[in-house]
Amino acid sequence: MDLTKPAYETLELLRMVVPIMFFGLLFSNIVFFHPKVRKFVEPIDRITEFANVRCGTVVLAFFAHPIAGLSVLSDLYRKGTLKDREVTVIYIISLIPRNIRIVLMFLAPIALSALGPVLGAIYSALELLTRLTVIVIGMMIAKRFVDGSCSVESDHLNDFSLKDCVVRSLRLFLRTIAVFVPSVFLVMLLLDAGFLNVLNEICRPIMDGFGIPTSGLMIIAAGTTSMVAGIGVAGSLLAKGAIDGFSALISIFVASMFHGFVECLRRSLAINVSFFGKLGVRLAIINLLVRELACLMALAILLALRTLSILS
Repeated sequence: MDLTKPAYETLELLRMVVPIMFFGLLFSNIVFFHPKVRKFVEPIDRITEFANVRCGTVVLAFFAHPIAGLSVLSDLYRKGTLKDREVTVIYIISLIPRNIRIVLMFLAPIALSALGPVLGAIYSALELLTRLTVIVIGMMIAKRFVDGSCSVESDHLNDFSLKDCVVRSLRLFLRTIAVFVPSVFLVMLLLDAGFLNVLNEICRPIMDGFGIPTSGLMIIAAGTTSMVAGIGVAGSLLAKGAIDGFSALISIFVASMFHGFVECLRRSLAINVSFFGKLGVRLAIINLLVRELACLMALAILLALRTLSILS
């Protein structure tokens, strides 16, 4: 097997991701560990008590940057401050700020520009509504496994040192990259071996069942590897009149389902395992399930709107 192409694709992805990862991690550590952030911890603590934990410190870190949040949560786990069940509940809670960031700061601007204000707004609203709904349901189920006495202290925020932030960021970056790089390369090998073709064959019956034109497969094929590409292709097809709005949205969410598996293999699994070891596998699966269930919910809502002739 020729390894040149997957190796090149891996390097291209790393070239885009690695600088953002490192500097984002460094910036987040500097901001998060600054003493002034302590005033936000208590209000978030009161909110997270809904899930029988007080974890304002960790949630605040996830608002700053996902890697920073995982770093704080991993540190508490490795020190024995948090057990597996408590980490799992807090991880589910952390999906709220993470998904708000993803939708509002990334997906929504792209969708509004590519799909137009109406379809873009519908897509963004469905993404945010379904993801948060699934997460809240997950929190209600998961909190039963915590005895209500879990409280993450924020004492480690009291000491601020720029040098410590840099060292902490570099150590975390190197540990993450050690797992991230080989995992990315493995996925690139799978994709190069025809993984996308298999996914397209699997989703063809779904398309036929929804009555989606074959042009929707172009959106799914592009969106499986990149949601930006999938939304962009949908916008192009809409502009050319090759697909209607309903079919475009259905195709985007089907693409999102398949992209969830690729994203899990390419990033989520590798990053979570590097932070939490075996527990990271469970956390990555939870992250994947939230996305898949949210997509299914969005598809159900779209079909209901189509049945009621609200969306055509």
